[in-house]
Amino acid sequence: MDLDKAIMGRRSIRKFQSREVPRELIEQSLQAAICAPSAKNGQQWRFTVLTGEAKQKFTTFFRETLDRICEEAGKQAAGSAFHSCKCMEEAPVNIVVWNTSENNWETEIHSVAAAIQNFLLKAYSLGLGTLWIGDIFHAYTETIAYFNKPWKLTAVIAVGWPDENPSPRRRKPLEEVTEFIVS
Repeated sequence: MDLDKAIMGRRSIRKFQSREVPRELIEQSLQAAICAPSAKNGQQWRFTVLTGEAKQKFTTFFRETLDRICEEAGKQAAGSAFHSCKCMEEAPVNIVVWNTSENNWETEIHSVAAAIQNFLLKAYSLGLGTLWIGDIFHAYTETIAYFNKPWKLTAVIAVGWPDENPSPRRRKPLEEVTEFIVS
């Protein structure tokens, strides 16, 4: 698939078919992810791929954590996280994305974000749907403890065969978001 077509065609998918995603498609998408540029070539990204029972256990943990947070702080404390959790439950694959933050540079998060974008574009080119989920931050410390990782949690990517075809969202015109300065 042409890169322009992938960039213009990719959408956030929130409804997935129940059929499994072949491991080789996930590996191809991860291979694209690790080709992203990174701060001082640190390659700060790490990925935990969850399928089957492991994914089910994690999404159950996430939902229960959100329930507990809402009991303590009120329903508004979870924002849209319950909807994101539903998407994670429905998707056959969840990928937890980490930042090793070895040098503790702000630019390391840029590296991981670039890897996520590469993953999303490659997955789309393979016919998969994805959702980049930041709502995992509602259970940030709990998720790190769940996986017992020494890294910073960055996101979860829900992956599966799309069961919807969203229309493009309106984008601000180039003139509104760009400034050219000459001399």
